Amino acid sequence: MKTVLVILALLVAGFLIYRYTPGEIAENAKLPTITDPWYAEVRATNDSNGREIDVAMFARAIDEADCRNGSKAGFTNIRKACPTCVAQEPKCSKELPPRYARMFDDEPISSAYLSAHSGSIRERDVRLVVYGLTDEEGMNVCEILRTELSRNYVGPTQCIAPRN
Repeated sequence: MKTVLVILALLVAGFLIYRYTPGEIAENAKLPTITDPWYAEVRATNDSNGREIDVAMFARAIDEADCRNGSKAGFTNIRKACPTCVAQEPKCSKELPPRYARMFDDEPISSAYLSAHSGSIRERDVRLVVYGLTDEEGMNVCEILRTELSRNYVGPTQCIAPRN
């Protein structure tokens, strides 16, 4: 379970870390208006106690360059910090398949997931889902990650329970 949390934290941090350059952006700067979003998709798999755990992060980016920078940072961080993880090359696209797109409306899916809405110019809307966990484990992992993320993330975060 600890490996799952590490992977999740790395995915979020990787997408956001390149934006956190102290003094570069005023804290009270206006949130960007996203008129033509691109969506990042970063995935990693790891064997945890005999179970294959799949982690997927989706982020709504301002444009293609924003998407590529964030997803590349997430991929690099995973590869460095989790050598046993199998990380797929990150993807950026104009649209997500409907089963993932509905997460950006905070609709339940088959697994619990973390929903984080941007609250500052440095943040992006991010959704994290872990496959391979029971519903209870998924909610527990989500709550732990939400608590950790809330320490540095200004925007609102919540765990979306799986659909029954």
